[in-house]
Amino acid sequence: MRNQVSSTAAFVAAACSLAALEVSAAPPSTSAYATDPQNSYVQDATSERIGQVNMITCIMSALRADALVNEGNYIALVDQSKCDAAKRSVGAGGAGSDAATQAPTYMTAVVNSTRASNSDPMRAKVWINDVEGQGQQVTIFVNVSASAPPTDANPYGIFRLDFCGRVDGVSQCVMHGYLQGSDAGVNYYQSEQGDNGEEITALKLNATGSSSGSGRLDATGTDNGVPQEVIFNFAYNQNYFLRDDQCFSRDASDPDTGLSVWRYGVYDSVTGDRIARNSGFPIDYTAGGQTYHGYLGYWGLNLPPDAMATLTNGSTVQKVDYSSGNSPTKTDYTVTMSGGKLTKYTKKTSTLQALDKIKFTTFVNNVTGFIPNAQPNTQYEMYWDDGAARFKVTGSVVCDQSGCQTHDLDTEQAVGASFWAAQGGIQGWSQSLGGDLFINLNGAGDSLASASIGVIYRAQDLVYPSDMPNALYCVNNCPTAAALQAYFTGVSQGPSAMPYAAGTGNNFSPSATYVTYGSDKNAGVLTNGGQAVVYTDSSAYQQHPQYQGGVRSGRLFTNPTDAVCPNNSSMYCDYQVNNADVYYVWETGPNNFNQFAAVKDSSGAFVTFDAPLQLNYTVPTGSAYGVYAGKSIVLQYGGFGDLGGIPGYCVSPVTNEVVKCGNNGGDRYVPSFAIPAGDQATAGNNTYLVKWLEREIRFANKSLSVCQNANLTAPTGIVLPTAADLKDPSDPSSDIYIGDKPSITDAPRVIHGDVKY
Repeated sequence: MRNQVSSTAAFVAAACSLAALEVSAAPPSTSAYATDPQNSYVQDATSERIGQVNMITCIMSALRADALVNEGNYIALVDQSKCDAAKRSVGAGGAGSDAATQAPTYMTAVVNSTRASNSDPMRAKVWINDVEGQGQQVTIFVNVSASAPPTDANPYGIFRLDFCGRVDGVSQCVMHGYLQGSDAGVNYYQSEQGDNGEEITALKLNATGSSSGSGRLDATGTDNGVPQEVIFNFAYNQNYFLRDDQCFSRDASDPDTGLSVWRYGVYDSVTGDRIARNSGFPIDYTAGGQTYHGYLGYWGLNLPPDAMATLTNGSTVQKVDYSSGNSPTKTDYTVTMSGGKLTKYTKKTSTLQALDKIKFTTFVNNVTGFIPNAQPNTQYEMYWDDGAARFKVTGSVVCDQSGCQTHDLDTEQAVGASFWAAQGGIQGWSQSLGGDLFINLNGAGDSLASASIGVIYRAQDLVYPSDMPNALYCVNNCPTAAALQAYFTGVSQGPSAMPYAAGTGNNFSPSATYVTYGSDKNAGVLTNGGQAVVYTDSSAYQQHPQYQGGVRSGRLFTNPTDAVCPNNSSMYCDYQVNNADVYYVWETGPNNFNQFAAVKDSSGAFVTFDAPLQLNYTVPTGSAYGVYAGKSIVLQYGGFGDLGGIPGYCVSPVTNEVVKCGNNGGDRYVPSFAIPAGDQATAGNNTYLVKWLEREIRFANKSLSVCQNANLTAPTGIVLPTAADLKDPSDPSSDIYIGDKPSITDAPRVIHGDVKY
């Protein structure tokens, strides 16, 4: 189904046929570097409206029904975060986001794939477990029949996919739809019950090849009680794509064509082997007579919500080991859990000159002398402009229930370095440097030699309970059990209320005291006054969206002298901690990535995992790389397909052109550039090759007259599919009924597309 799905998504959006880039193969032609496939798809406003079916078809690809035909029922795990384009884009654009928020989110599916003979269709029956809304358990019933693969004459293949999502115990489909490809084109219809009522999407694409075709998409629903309808009529020929009054070029070499890569592979530069990270392993957990399938890794423990509700310290989980290549083996481990976790940050250095044009965010408390109309206690996005010898402020960070996003300013504003001199420098966060950074501006004026101004950034490592320091100290943003309780229960109120000890919230002025923490290595928590510094009530966090990613402390240090102010030995300056080789940060919250979860083996030793590998990468020169051309950035590699750290910008989903971020839904955050296949990145003395695996293509916007001169016009009179065309694979009376979900106790055979045995 993968090729059919990719082709369908591309032609639904804009009927584009593009060949994958060739990879220069210094490693052997049989290596993973040379043979790992590359997939391209078109992203367009039409595909924005069929996100549900694109997600389902991505899931179908990850199930690998094509690889296990006639092998009976089996379990597959699907990483939902890799198939949800909306979450992926938001996660990439969230201010201060990091790889923790990209931790796997696995759904469990049971699959049965059959084919009577080579001349018969392949049929896949699938039951997918999902959780919606307020923890509702949903089973998605899927039936797929595939008769012919895509060809040049028929780029969609011949297939039909029907699905119905049912809340457990309810017979009605809360989501119901189908996708059908044939030699005549594509039909798609979906109805879904949402918080605002029923939402319906219908699509018809008439085409008999890749060179020309036309279609219509109609999406209806409600927004805050107001009926909404989006209609697109589109047509394309060999050179252009027309969507209503928007004209686009289909020439991928057009310099205005947008390319965004969402998945990369990293490989050994000599052998071409994939670079593996010990980032985690699949687990089974049995409770109440039911076996749950999940994953344990560097970012925490992932199991279905009902399983997590029963998991406690001392519970037993089983590591599922596929290394034998046959049936997996299982080994018992004992769970250790904590409501918070400690991270160690180790110093690395650069210069302000090398930071030229690289964006970062920083919190500004007192805005006197900052920029016009600045708001106090706000996080701002900015960069250093070496040519102008000024910092340029580009946007502010706004948080709500959907996360934290950068809202661009109407006009960039300049700020001199002296604004931060009294604070010792700028404490910030940069996606391009792997996270926390500090620019040392202690006593600096507006005229400075940027090559001699130090910039400190950090490599991070998870601290296991047995390695926690006996004591840690804090000057700025110091959570305590009492402060957390008061803030999240409403005792501490008002615009200045924070979940930190009094006097430490956003404390950028020298302090005469510090907060002291102890460590309970058995429970894996920091303590203050004998109480664990944790708070994990998810419902309370929902009332405070600025903390939905958890509460993080300021920099914690092991020796009080690390924070002594340079000009007053009786005071403590938070910025001084940046000079330490190592500092720590404690966090607590409702999410898996805010909490510590690990397992111990039979000898009582912790099983440890690798932190993301930090790779140094020099961006190529050329206009395609914008302000980052020739710059050095730091990438984070968490494992195959998981490479982060590329900065981004926002584009219009309608015109594909660059727009301001924070445009009330009228923007999409995308990476600023794509790493060319075969480029090198380094870590220490090791050199690696980078290869893109999955990229989106956004056509270049052209004047409407260009399409008109090419005799391309929007179609009229297209008849859309309706609810009468639906079939229900969960209905015993339907000719595509797939039956009740089978009970399978075997370990998963597939983990997001990787067939294990």
